[in-house]
Amino acid sequence: MNRWRVFWRKREEPADICIVGAGAGGAVLAKELAEAGLRVVLLDAGPRFDPGKYPTWRTDFEISAPRVFQPPDPRRDLYTWGSAQWFHYSRVKGIGGSTLAYVGVTPRFHPSDFRTKTLDGVGEDWPLTYEDLEPYYTKVEYIIGTAGDDRGNPFAPPRSRPYPTPPHPFNCASQHLKRAADKLGWHMAPPPVAMPTLPWKGRPNSIGCGACRLGCQIRAKGSVDVTYIPLAERTGNVRILPNSMAFRVTLDARGRAKSVLYFDEQGNIHEQSAHLIAIAGNAVETPRLLLLSANNTFPDGLANSSGLVGKYFMEHIAVFATLILPDRVDAWKGIPAGGLIHDFYETDPHNAYARGFAIEINNGWQWPVSVARRIPGWGRAHKERMYQIFGHTAGLGSVGEQLPDERNTVQLDPQVKDTYGLPVPRITNEPRENDRAMIQAIIRRMRELADAANATFLREPTYLLGGSSHYMGTCRMGADPRTSVVNPWGQTHDIPNLFIVDSSTFVTGAAVNPALTIMALATRTADYIVHQLRRRELP
Repeated sequence: MNRWRVFWRKREEPADICIVGAGAGGAVLAKELAEAGLRVVLLDAGPRFDPGKYPTWRTDFEISAPRVFQPPDPRRDLYTWGSAQWFHYSRVKGIGGSTLAYVGVTPRFHPSDFRTKTLDGVGEDWPLTYEDLEPYYTKVEYIIGTAGDDRGNPFAPPRSRPYPTPPHPFNCASQHLKRAADKLGWHMAPPPVAMPTLPWKGRPNSIGCGACRLGCQIRAKGSVDVTYIPLAERTGNVRILPNSMAFRVTLDARGRAKSVLYFDEQGNIHEQSAHLIAIAGNAVETPRLLLLSANNTFPDGLANSSGLVGKYFMEHIAVFATLILPDRVDAWKGIPAGGLIHDFYETDPHNAYARGFAIEINNGWQWPVSVARRIPGWGRAHKERMYQIFGHTAGLGSVGEQLPDERNTVQLDPQVKDTYGLPVPRITNEPRENDRAMIQAIIRRMRELADAANATFLREPTYLLGGSSHYMGTCRMGADPRTSVVNPWGQTHDIPNLFIVDSSTFVTGAAVNPALTIMALATRTADYIVHQLRRRELP
């Protein structure tokens, strides 16, 4: 096993449930089930980070802080791609998962997102509705302390309660772009973000330092390590195991999930048995674990009688641009999420593509080093250009809905192995005809906004494959075991005591950031598990 000295240790004490992955899905499920009295083991391949040690206060933070979430051995996170071009796969392994590095944008799906087949003839309908998920959206928002206000967004989905805290004010860059959007008749609103503007449940309000992507030192950002994990631990029913890389789920003689095998930090193998097992790795690591767990009963991968584990991989269509505005706006002051435009969200029959996209104002990464890296040239000319540009830049990004396509997949690479000696994931994702038409539409709209703002481009609108960091759809949800991997509650069709609680269960990707929907679905799954256990209907 490469450099690892491996030996078997005593099997760990059994639990009621073992959850693999401590991110937006796993941490939420752990908290909800621990509060219901279940004994929970929560493991993650990455470490547990101390927010107080994030180096975002240092003068060199633009260089030092991004290294915090990188593994000490890069072979741990190896992957390959089967696409024609390089695929940018970005994620964080650790207690908190990728919420450690998200910028906290937490919009809800729209009602139409659950019915794309019925409404638009594309994708598939979800086996649940917006109304089914709405109370869970609300519950999550009131735990993480979402800041928002939908009054400026006529396209926002209906709500049963207002946002917990008021929205963040627009900074100067966002105000400039809001005026430009108004000229075009577009509706730019503050995005809902998991960064309360008031102290919330023991956490301070956001101070708008802008370093959300690099970890929140003061614990204001609602990453699950500072929201759900403390609530889970407060019950006394949770054991958290960082640096624990799961590599196999075993079955008992009845074909039920029995245990999780994992490597600890020293490379020793442990076996954690549990009555229930839930996988919350993400849309890449979850199918990878199921495929690694192939056995005589499931030769093509665990819970894969449908043959769909690893298929219908989706991401969001991410086009990025950097504007040079005529006035100095200092976009780096305030939170990175500067504004949200949903005017192009729904299907328009006049378009050459189905479904739609959002345009987000990205005020992150407008600091000196970040801007200097984008300016071409060298020496005196570069310095003079930096003096002219710094403080005038602002960013645009898109969240476009990529339609599910069976040809986009996550598979095991037959040749490349990681530091544990395990086959790495191979990601294949090609923009299809609908995606390509949407990319061109996004670029056109960004140019319209730039023109209305009297801005030029430091970085032209550019599509980055994998750039959204939002990966979905490889263990899709459905009512029919022949065409899906899990049922509407995340329970695998093939193995009743095996659950999946991450974005791999998404049927479609919508055009919003996925974190809140992952958390809402995990909360719903927890309710289902508790209900089934009380009725003695889980094996």
